[in-house]
Amino acid sequence: MVRRVRLYLIPLLLLLLSGTTGGMIYAQDGAVEVEQPTGVVEKGGDFLPLDAVFQNEKGEDVTLGQLIDKPTLVLPVYFNCPRVCSFDMANLAMAMQQTSLDSNSFNIITFSFDHTETPKDADKAKRNYTHMLKGEFSTASWHFLTGDTHNIQQVTESIGYTFKPSGDGLFIHPSALVAVGRDGKIIKYVYGAFLPGDVDLAIAEAEKGTPTTSIRRFLAYCLSGDPERNRSIFRIMKISVMVLIGVGGFFLVRTLRKDRQ
Repeated sequence: MVRRVRLYLIPLLLLLLSGTTGGMIYAQDGAVEVEQPTGVVEKGGDFLPLDAVFQNEKGEDVTLGQLIDKPTLVLPVYFNCPRVCSFDMANLAMAMQQTSLDSNSFNIITFSFDHTETPKDADKAKRNYTHMLKGEFSTASWHFLTGDTHNIQQVTESIGYTFKPSGDGLFIHPSALVAVGRDGKIIKYVYGAFLPGDVDLAIAEAEKGTPTTSIRRFLAYCLSGDPERNRSIFRIMKISVMVLIGVGGFFLVRTLRKDRQ
C-alpha cells in the first residue's frame, strides 16, 4: 500500500510544482506578487543565430558569431529595468568573483531586448557592473549589447525567451540566462539568483557541448507598478493553485480509501 501511495504522489507533486513555478513579480512599489508559469521555453540543442547583428558598448557593429568563440553565458535584460535586471547583472558579477573557473575560458553576453536602448545605455551598465569584479574577471570578456527589433527577436525566439511591454515604458519579463557552446548550441538554462555553483556548472556543461537538463528554480519576473493589474494576476494564480491542490487532494484521499479497503 505504501508503495502504491508513493507512486501516486510523484505525478501529483509534479502537477502541483508545475502549477506553482511561476515565481515572483517585483513591482515598482516593492510589492511581491506571483506570475503565471510562462516566460521561458527551453530549447536545448538548438542554435543561436550567430549572424545576428548588435552594437557593443562602444557603438561598434558585432555579430554573435564574432563574440561566441568559447563557452558563453547569454543574459537577456534591459538596462533601464528598475528591479530584476539590476539584480541579475549584480548577481552574475558576484558569481564571477567567486568562480573557480579560468576567466579566460568563457565569455558573457548581456543584451538588451529593448530596441530603444543605445550603446550609451550599454556602456553605462558595463561600467557599473564590471566595477564590481575588482579584477577577478576580465572586463573584455563581458559584452553589453543593444540592437534593433529584428535581431533581438531572432535571439529571444531562438532561446525561447518571451517578454512584453507593460505600457508604461517597462517590460514584463522573466529572469534567466543561457549557457551556449563555442558553436552557439544552447546547452543549459540557469534560473533564480545565478548562484556561483550553478553558473560554474552551466559553463562546464557548455564546454562539453552536450545539452543537459536545467534545474528549474522559481523564476523571478519584473512587472510594472500597476497595483490593480498585479492583484488580478495574483488572484488568478492563487485560484489556479487552490484548484490544483483541491483536485490533487481529492484523488489522494480517494486512493488512500481504496488502499484501506
